[in-house]
Amino acid sequence: MEKIRELSSLLKAGIDEYDQQLKVLQQERLKYIRLSVSDSFGKSDGDSKNSWLLHLQQLEESLDIRLVSMREAIRLAAKSLDGKPDKE
Repeated sequence: MEKIRELSSLLKAGIDEYDQQLKVLQQERLKYIRLSVSDSFGKSDGDSKNSWLLHLQQLEESLDIRLVSMREAIRLAAKSLDGKPDKE
């Protein structure tokens, strides 16, 4: 039962972090849309249109990695709880 509680706690923390990063991504997408509508992108590397697209892509990839990691952790935990050994 202790393993189940620990897993539950870790999953809750992982889901909370994922949700927070998803909110950040949504906010950044809105900023990008506003900049696109008003054609307000800067000329420097940090605020150009390409920089914004790269920034959004990195946030999306980070979320994908978090999701894959959580899924893998769930699979490993389920195997551990069943007493089945991991395949390496």
